[in-house]
Amino acid sequence: MGLQQLLVSDKDVSDKVLSVLNGDCPVFMLQLPSVYALVAPSTTRGVEALNRAKCRIPGKIYGSAVGELSPFMALAIPNMLPNEFRLYPNAAQCMEGSFMRLVVDHSEVNTSTIEIGTHQGLLMPEGHIRDLFRIIERSFQEQPSAELFPGKSFTAPLCTSANISGDPLGSIVTEDRALRFAEEQGISLVVRSDETQVEKGSYPIFYFRSNEVTIERRGPRVHDICAALPKSMVLTVD
Repeated sequence: MGLQQLLVSDKDVSDKVLSVLNGDCPVFMLQLPSVYALVAPSTTRGVEALNRAKCRIPGKIYGSAVGELSPFMALAIPNMLPNEFRLYPNAAQCMEGSFMRLVVDHSEVNTSTIEIGTHQGLLMPEGHIRDLFRIIERSFQEQPSAELFPGKSFTAPLCTSANISGDPLGSIVTEDRALRFAEEQGISLVVRSDETQVEKGSYPIFYFRSNEVTIERRGPRVHDICAALPKSMVLTVD
């Protein structure tokens, strides 16, 4: 079967995506407004599929693509969340367009999704992409992976940049390179975005420890997101 391409707004896109994620190679490519990504279920099979697609050695850590905000925020150790996010979880919507890194366990805990007790999730704005993440999250609620999130029930899909691990060219932001990668790595489905963003590149990463916020990676709209942070938070740059 050749490479299939759909728009994220197509009415049958969720059926096609879930068919892939429940198949033999559970990974698809998703065009985000600023970068191309790989998405897989939050299972050990999903991790293995991402490792193969990225030619990645085992032991690398993957973030998630947040659908519903509340389950993601509930992963965090409560006293390690900023006060505003702990009291009003929806206040974290100000972080749309970034990865949020949260302290979710003891520092010695490491899995394919947790690094020294932290996990990060990409929070996209409301729209077709976020809705697709919600559908995937719900569809896997009956099969949460205890190996990835010990003692927790969290099934948001895994999300990572669509490129070979360590590629000197960095993240994929152009169509020709994205399609070439998909064909070479055996990706059967590409879901295109109907949203565009002038500033390209991987999304910024913000690391939250109580009321301290550290920018771990800069990226598109990082200054806008910083300006939207509650004033009670102390912002530092790594």
